[in-house]
Amino acid sequence: MTTTYHITDIRNIALAGHGASGKTSLADALLYTAGATDRRGSVDDGTSLSDVEDEEKRRHITIDSHLLHLEWANRQIHLIDTPGYPDFIGNALSGLAAVENVITTIAAPAGIEVNTRRIFQEAARLRLGRIIALTKMDGDNVDFLDLLEQIRENFGPGCVPFYVPIGQGPKFSGVIDALNPPEDVPDDCPMHPAEAYQMVVEQIVESDEDLMSRYLEGETLPLRELREAACRAITNGQIVPIVCLSARKDIGLKELLNLLSECSLTPADSHRLGSRADDEVELEPHEDGELIAQVFKTTNDLFMGKLSFLRIHSGRIAHDTLLSNLRTGKTSKPGHLYRLQGKNLEEVKEAIAGDIVAVPKFDDLHISDTVSTAGNGSEPHLVLKPIKFPTPMVPRAVEPKTREDEPRISVGLTKIADEDPTFTFRRDSQTHELVISGMSELHLDVIQHRLKNRYKLDINTHVPHVPYLETITGEAEAHYRHKKQTGGRGQFADVQLRIRPRARGEGFHFVDSIKGGVIPNQYIPAVEKGAREQLEKGIISGNPVVDVEVEVFFGSYHAVDSSEQAFKTAAANAFRKAFHDARPVLLEPIVTLDVVVPLNKFGDITADLATRRGQITGMETMPGGVQSIQASVPLSEVLRYATDLKSMTGGQGSFTMEFRSYEPVPPNVQQNVMDKWAKSRAGIEED
Repeated sequence: MTTTYHITDIRNIALAGHGASGKTSLADALLYTAGATDRRGSVDDGTSLSDVEDEEKRRHITIDSHLLHLEWANRQIHLIDTPGYPDFIGNALSGLAAVENVITTIAAPAGIEVNTRRIFQEAARLRLGRIIALTKMDGDNVDFLDLLEQIRENFGPGCVPFYVPIGQGPKFSGVIDALNPPEDVPDDCPMHPAEAYQMVVEQIVESDEDLMSRYLEGETLPLRELREAACRAITNGQIVPIVCLSARKDIGLKELLNLLSECSLTPADSHRLGSRADDEVELEPHEDGELIAQVFKTTNDLFMGKLSFLRIHSGRIAHDTLLSNLRTGKTSKPGHLYRLQGKNLEEVKEAIAGDIVAVPKFDDLHISDTVSTAGNGSEPHLVLKPIKFPTPMVPRAVEPKTREDEPRISVGLTKIADEDPTFTFRRDSQTHELVISGMSELHLDVIQHRLKNRYKLDINTHVPHVPYLETITGEAEAHYRHKKQTGGRGQFADVQLRIRPRARGEGFHFVDSIKGGVIPNQYIPAVEKGAREQLEKGIISGNPVVDVEVEVFFGSYHAVDSSEQAFKTAAANAFRKAFHDARPVLLEPIVTLDVVVPLNKFGDITADLATRRGQITGMETMPGGVQSIQASVPLSEVLRYATDLKSMTGGQGSFTMEFRSYEPVPPNVQQNVMDKWAKSRAGIEED
């Protein structure tokens, strides 16, 4: 299918909000209303066009972002249904990066929830056109006026009701256009349309000086001019329309589609930033300009292989276009271009700036990669800025249940990490554990199920070991003579060394102070090697030793029985003896925690951080009745913090975490770690 529309006919919309706010049901209802499907999908009975994975159907939640499309009023509307739970925020953020507009869904009975704020703020940062959809207006315990006040208090006075509900809760039966109300107003409107009209008009004229002057002079402004000015204000981010909906009752859907087709931003309105030869450049989107597309999603389909989803920002792609991955320089012809309707692939021959398509089997493409045409002259290509994702904060150590699966586990994890930018895995060189990290316990549980369902891999998980370090705070000397006679050639080495602490981060330093050849030069490297091997093994807790200077200053040898191995053994034992006498300490990783919680939870959170040996370093009151708390906390105390914070705040809290430094642990903690290590060496299991 060849394109018969232009960039100004396209509307790209993300459906985003908190979990269970009705995004997927709204997507199904919009498709049905627009005639894109002849059967309304349902989340509850597993027929939704959006939730296509078995895990999504089983849990009745959206886990991945899903692409849909419809036509309305001669507009090509691309929808991206994004996950609502913070556990899967990465897929929501990648969806926002591919669109110009976002519909933030708020379930009317529940009100503003934690992910509502995050999505709204991210949409503002990206300068997207924003619409707030009050879903489930037919649910129980709906208070439209209270919800409107909450929204304006949290998100600003630019949020205004473009539609007034007729009734609310189970009596919700329709909506009234605030700018064009009927003469006869139903009695059961929770807000009189005249009040809504004044609220909307006052916000519109704030964005237009001419209209403001005429309005203040008492002129009744024409409806056409108000609508045109409202669309401009939405495009500029000065107005956020609020609409009222019931997907179940088909109320407000046509009004929302009309608003999207008339007032949402087009791809031509969006100017993305990138770099060309290290210079920051603003991309101007044109259908016939330089091809610039960005990967915002990838999947590894069992039948299709790898699919890479491209948002085309400029230019056009045909099925035989030779594409270049600007990160690697590798090229490929897609062979096929697909639009998606949920899991259904629809082949197209061409796509233009503003379109969203999937290309198969370009194996080296990753999320955030910029794609252009190969061999595009001598001018450097424009590379788009990478999509920003939060760092995964919840680690788990994993191991396959059967030894036969060990070679395959990295392959499966690599494919999943390729799809999910908020999932990582690494082999910890210190603890030798394979550690996966995600956004939450639920996120990692979904990953575990994917490994099993897709790649037939069963894994065990546990909280990873804390990567402690060992060092010393004082100086000490030690002497060790290694002498062994077992018949034939014996073993002999005599080593005296002293150790002293170095500044944090300076690492290991070896000093050769031997004089007079009491230890021959050929054995000095063996002395250093013996000390270095102890650094890796650890002395008091089995963790690596850091920031220590070792000086060998005296010793002796035997002309026949001395060897490199003997001196290495003697040095290792001397090092261990000196280490115990040099006031050894255990160092633990300290992280900087930034916790955002409702104001009424502030006291609970700060008290809890104190029990975790945390130190509050800063705090800030933020819009929307939330408080930001900065603290430095030992990593060992927050390995399960995502689950604990969710429990303490009823899911309303969020946090970020970054490594800060290594610091000495308190004596009681050090003794506890040492005792556990000693028991593990002795084969004693913990209770």
